[in-house]
Amino acid sequence: MHKINLGIIGLGLAWERLHAPALASLADKFKIVAVCDKDLEKAKGVAQSLGLCDDDAYNDYNALLERPDIEAVESLVPITGNYEVAAAIMRAKKHLIAEKPFASSPKAAYELIKIRDMYGVKVMVAENMRYEEQNLLIKNLLTSGQIGNPIFFIDNHIVEYSQESKKGGFGQTAWRQYPEYAGGVLMDSGVHHVARMRYLFGDASSVYAKGRPSGLGFSPYSCINALLTFKENITGHYSFFLAGEETQAPLTGLRIFGTHGEIYLEEPHCGFVNISYKDISRPSAAIAYTPKQGYVHELEDFYASLRTGGKIESTAEKALGDIETVCALLESAKTDQPQTPHETSKITAYVLPRVSQYPGAKSH
Repeated sequence: MHKINLGIIGLGLAWERLHAPALASLADKFKIVAVCDKDLEKAKGVAQSLGLCDDDAYNDYNALLERPDIEAVESLVPITGNYEVAAAIMRAKKHLIAEKPFASSPKAAYELIKIRDMYGVKVMVAENMRYEEQNLLIKNLLTSGQIGNPIFFIDNHIVEYSQESKKGGFGQTAWRQYPEYAGGVLMDSGVHHVARMRYLFGDASSVYAKGRPSGLGFSPYSCINALLTFKENITGHYSFFLAGEETQAPLTGLRIFGTHGEIYLEEPHCGFVNISYKDISRPSAAIAYTPKQGYVHELEDFYASLRTGGKIESTAEKALGDIETVCALLESAKTDQPQTPHETSKITAYVLPRVSQYPGAKSH
């Protein structure tokens, strides 16, 4: 099957650290033919590094979109530009890989879905949580009934964002330090957390959040804690602490408790998902996975959708549901009232099966 001719709009940190390495490993599937950045000299430098000429470098994405040889475009611009650039790409009848969040508000995301349908293009939102191997592994453990019926989970995230930003993290960019979109880091990073919860458990039916107000420019809260209920009667506690650091092991990470056992992921890059059982005769296990493969797998998924007609896992509809849930968290913290994310019945990936005993359990 022939390669996808790809254009890139936005050559910041997401390009440098995430998408460029992933695309380099998939040179048999994608051919980058043009790049664009508001800094033309930067665009020319990237073009040169890719073996392109100066004529393949742009600082006007509309000029890039006029090229007939481009089949699809990656939009890697700051969140405030997501809507405008994504809309232009689709109106140019190019297929779209859009960085998360799909837009800065549910209304904008909904409008982009309408534009997609109007022009008949394919859209994948680059939400790597739906493609990371550890999350696929956990989802398979849940759907196969390995811990029985999931009942409760703890999803804990701690980062000292100010220090991480000073050390060269993604938060160093001015548009993240002084966001012009609701939620700041909670929309930029918290949307990843929400995407994983919805990938594993389906749609949230209720959200009740408390936030500690902060004087931080990058977030309205230094810490947010939430209780969530999902439509499969799974409840959980989600926390995101932006001004702290875990100094003792074991980390809280992600823990999922079921009727027959527990799944534990210490942190995303540890390389093992742990599973243990109430039946002490059944040994616990640490199941290995390869970390940091989400960006490769999402691009493989996009390629398959264009070349073999496969279904995209990270759709625009699911991204809309993620944005709605983040907004529900923010609204609940603001109003001190539980919130119901908008009905997203067409978005749910699957329904968790109800099981009476886990595979391999002894019969009594």
